[in-house]
Amino acid sequence: MTQTKGTSHLRMQFLSYIGKYGTIIALGMMVLFFSIMLPPFRSPENLVNLLGQLALLSIFAAGMTCCLKMGDFDLSIGAIAAITGIVVANLLVAGYSIPVAIGLGLLMGIACGVVNGLLVAYVELSAFVCTLATMSVILGGSMAITKGISIWSLPEAFGFIGRGDLLGIPNRFSIMIVLFILLWLFHAYTPTGRRMEAIGGNPEASRMSGINVRFNRLLGFVLSGFCSAIAGIVLTSAVLSANATQGTTYLMDAFGACFIGAATVRIGQFHIWGTLVGVMIVVVAINGLIIMMVPGYYTNMIQGVILLLAILLSSTGTRLLKK
Repeated sequence: MTQTKGTSHLRMQFLSYIGKYGTIIALGMMVLFFSIMLPPFRSPENLVNLLGQLALLSIFAAGMTCCLKMGDFDLSIGAIAAITGIVVANLLVAGYSIPVAIGLGLLMGIACGVVNGLLVAYVELSAFVCTLATMSVILGGSMAITKGISIWSLPEAFGFIGRGDLLGIPNRFSIMIVLFILLWLFHAYTPTGRRMEAIGGNPEASRMSGINVRFNRLLGFVLSGFCSAIAGIVLTSAVLSANATQGTTYLMDAFGACFIGAATVRIGQFHIWGTLVGVMIVVVAINGLIIMMVPGYYTNMIQGVILLLAILLSSTGTRLLKK
């Protein structure tokens, strides 16, 4: 009997360990596999490329995490990035300075987040439906502004943000690291951040304890809009152009990364460092498939499978914790 209990205890400990760190182990195995089987994968050039890809998707996913941790969705992140890039590009072409253009671009992202937050938190619309609608409105506005034509002839100095590097490390990667540290400090050590964490755990209990749930949900969308604006600026700087659909392809990958993150260490909870692990898994997988010259349509299928597995891992982990 004692031996059976001991074996059962060890099995539960093992399953708990795999549940918490399985995604990190999977990431390590994936990197090891691609490094051994694909020599181009471990080249310095590809490493720099990976850091650049990781940075952009991470910035998008960081904003998404701020909403998901309180039970909300923001489907408009790609559209906000696109309109931000268009605003910044038009201002630069019109002769405005780079700091002014960036500042107004960030205000555009924040304004979009405020609109989403007001409609969801105060008008009490469904976050999914609301942000789907605002995504369509923003994309339509972007098409109307650009007439479907890309904006070119941006100053080369603006390219330093998305193309430049410091000591061989891409600037956009450095921006991402700073953003993640700031968001982690905000959620872990500020009263507002901790209130947002509490709302994600139990909204009704948070409301009963006096927390302004509506305001904090609004703030989550504002942070999402802000991060999306940063991503739009970095992306526009990287390609020195802007168009109405720029950034929209990152939505599903950001979702997948966030749900993988919710199955990492803190099972069933969306958190910033888990999201980073999720982004790494998505980026490494896509990069490896591209080097293997897997056709694009198969890559899209695999991205969909990754998203399904991520949601499955997150929901399964949550159910096991409740038992």
